[in-house]
Amino acid sequence: MTDRHLFFARWGVYPLWLVLTFTVFFRAPIPIDETRYLSVAWEMWLRGDFLVPHLNGASYSHKPPLLFWLMQAGWAVFGVNDWWPRLVGPLAALANLVLLRRLAQALWPERRGVAGLAPWILISTLLWTLFASSTMFDVLLTDCVLLVLLGVLAAARGGGWQAWGLVGLGLGLGILAKGPVVLLHVLPTAVAVGFWADQRRPAYSFWSVGVVGAVLVGAALALSWAIPAAQAGGEEYGRAILWHQTADRTVGTKIHTRSPFWYLLFLPLFLLPWGYAPRFWRNLREMRLGEDAGARFCLIWFGATFVVFSAVPSKQIHYLLPAMPAFALFAARVWDESAQVRSRYSEMVIPGLLLAVGAFLLAMPTIPGLAKWSWVRALQADWGASVLLIAGGLGLWTWHRQRLSPFAAAAAVVLSVAVGFVCFFRDNGAAYDLSPTARQVKNFADTGVPCVYVGNYQGQLNFLGKLTRPLPVIPAERAKAWAAEHPDGYLVSLENQPPGGEFLVQGHREYWLVVRHADRAGEIKAL
Repeated sequence: MTDRHLFFARWGVYPLWLVLTFTVFFRAPIPIDETRYLSVAWEMWLRGDFLVPHLNGASYSHKPPLLFWLMQAGWAVFGVNDWWPRLVGPLAALANLVLLRRLAQALWPERRGVAGLAPWILISTLLWTLFASSTMFDVLLTDCVLLVLLGVLAAARGGGWQAWGLVGLGLGLGILAKGPVVLLHVLPTAVAVGFWADQRRPAYSFWSVGVVGAVLVGAALALSWAIPAAQAGGEEYGRAILWHQTADRTVGTKIHTRSPFWYLLFLPLFLLPWGYAPRFWRNLREMRLGEDAGARFCLIWFGATFVVFSAVPSKQIHYLLPAMPAFALFAARVWDESAQVRSRYSEMVIPGLLLAVGAFLLAMPTIPGLAKWSWVRALQADWGASVLLIAGGLGLWTWHRQRLSPFAAAAAVVLSVAVGFVCFFRDNGAAYDLSPTARQVKNFADTGVPCVYVGNYQGQLNFLGKLTRPLPVIPAERAKAWAAEHPDGYLVSLENQPPGGEFLVQGHREYWLVVRHADRAGEIKAL
């Protein structure tokens, strides 16, 4: 790359990040995950309790507090608002891009093009792009993983105690971000130093002491919160955060339990779009992987994470998000090879994939197997048409230049995803915006009207309605008795079908949120 190209590569990715970030304001917080985490942060703020997270009046042991602390830090500066907590996730994604560039520079200091290209590949790798603007824990955890591996790499090259200190800091922050699961992301790579380190390979005995010491530093940092929180939250909460939250999810869980091969089904998604470019595979064949320590580092990182998380019973797509920088780094290194373009037709694969996606989006409402879904029927043609235009522009540019520009391809993917966010939530946003029900529940609370939630409540309404007291929750079998005791009250329930004649009915993703007067409590069919 020329200096001009390197300058563009370094700074041009940030407008794409702004485009993704801007889409946050075209949608409401998505139930039930985003609404739940916002409600936890809101309740911590109300209680002034920054040790023990709470959700609807009960201690919340499922996640540690770093994400909630970041939300409250912004509220402390800007006052309580709706926009700041929505930006915490995108800001963590921005840190992903910055740290990824730094890691690429450390892995391949002689190849400046890799550091320029890696953030572009990450921001346009579909799995990362879809979650980069979310209010969840995995993008924040990815920052911690990158910090740890920067320290691991520095330690392998003789960085001394400062490098191990960075490893310990990253581990401690990772535990505070999502729990000890951070160890599953980084320890296999650290332990396998003998397979990826270059000729300056450290002595294994010295290395083991460094790894153990860094883990102890990280544990000490995490325990500086966990021990006071366990004392403040009580015995049950203490057991939950010190053991069950991690052990139950990794060993004995029934939550999101999948087959060991489940992630293999989604491997094609993880590689989109870069794994489908013929030039990627040609360059890969011409690389000497055995002589490239950085490439080995990335392969061990991604491969070990994939295997370890495949062995863990609980599986969700976004659990592998912290491994996507490994793929981005490896793909950037492969793309930086100087293999010649043999045919302009082979360069048209990624534009062709985008064209196929646009055509599929246009056809979706007419496909019988898909048209049964209400969200598919609601889609308008401009989403697919916009993707077709973007793909057409990328295709014409590639055909004219006779070579696919990875920067143009990344921009096309990000713009297509951004258009998708805007169009999807424009057409289906009412099923994701629970504000009408939240405002009504807040009005009941302010006017003294009895109101109760029937069934399994996940805190969807607390932040959206700015509720200052927990919303009472009862099981479905108690609904009639409660209604008899509160004849002027209202009951909120989540149901499969939209009933008629009720006080308030609104979409809740694929379900329906129903507000009923007490005299119709017998009609409740809560999930």
